Amino acid sequence: MNPTNKTNRRHFLQTSGVSAVGASLGLTGCGDSSESVSTDGKPFAGQTLRVFVYSGAWEKGFRESFVPIFEKKTGATVIPDPGWWDSIPKLKASPPDQPAFDLVLTDATQGYPAIDEGMFQQLDFSKIPNVERMPASVLDNRVAKDRYGITFPESVMTLGYNRTLLDSEPMNWGNLMDEKVSGKLGLYNSFYMSLYTLACMKVASEGRPGEASAEVANNLQGVIDFARSQRDRVKLWWPTSTDMALNLAQKNCALGNMHSSDMLIALRDQPDLGAVVPEDDVAFVLLMWVIPTGTARTELAHEAINVLLSDEVQEGFARAGSGTAILPVARKMAAEDSAWGKIYPSTEADLAKVAYYPYDTYMPNWDSISEVWDREILRKG
Repeated sequence: MNPTNKTNRRHFLQTSGVSAVGASLGLTGCGDSSESVSTDGKPFAGQTLRVFVYSGAWEKGFRESFVPIFEKKTGATVIPDPGWWDSIPKLKASPPDQPAFDLVLTDATQGYPAIDEGMFQQLDFSKIPNVERMPASVLDNRVAKDRYGITFPESVMTLGYNRTLLDSEPMNWGNLMDEKVSGKLGLYNSFYMSLYTLACMKVASEGRPGEASAEVANNLQGVIDFARSQRDRVKLWWPTSTDMALNLAQKNCALGNMHSSDMLIALRDQPDLGAVVPEDDVAFVLLMWVIPTGTARTELAHEAINVLLSDEVQEGFARAGSGTAILPVARKMAAEDSAWGKIYPSTEADLAKVAYYPYDTYMPNWDSISEVWDREILRKG
């Protein structure tokens, strides 16, 4: 990892944990522009849905868990176009009445600004009945409230550790403040996660666990100052989850933050490793399904979102390492896979606690935070 590289939005997308379980469905053809054709009882037979999704394991899961189910149900053809940060540039470069995609998977860092620029249309939630099955917590943001997209949680911030290096198994982010582990921490080199982890450590050390998001929102400079003061406690600023898992297994560091999906893999491969998602200050990556303005396949895109929220598709994603906000699926997964159930919420009460990283504070301050993070936190300025 080169600490002089700025933590920009491209780096966020490549390394935010979305890559671990991201879905890469992107479409590059124009397809049939007709809005509804019915053949053999299939309402969208003959139509083509162009979808942008994230590359990597998400793409694999999307192709395996969504495409065959959706095509069989609708008679439409799905054309995936996997990528990372290129969905918005491709949309901007395409004609307004012929957008490059009919449906887009994006995150808060790109989706918020694009919505503000008018690139995505308001949704008709009545055409997405499965949205009613989602907890209010996962839709508690301006995107869903204004009906510009269906938001959902991905990659929860997880505390990973090596049992053999600790006197007792950690239970909360305050355990990272223990002097016995000073100089033994591993933290992600991207600030969107680790600045929040440090905020969790700060409020825990001050006897205020559960107030990390409020601390970032109301005392951002104080959190940055705390991060600067604690940087020497960190032995490894890890660039990928694979690096962190390897360093934990090799006992190069004792504990730190991790992406949930990759931690699940590590737990199955390394019996000395453990993981917990502390009850206080839970934070997920915020992803969203949005429909570009100008697409002629609005009805088909709404149907696709509805199918994406179905039990069958959600279970496929969960078995690939993702969480799910659909309660029956979460319950089933937790009952069948104890490691999954330890990481992801699987009860109504736990799903009600789903919260995202503090994007509303990050977004207007992204460049300034990134500069200080790269210059003064990842290295001594």
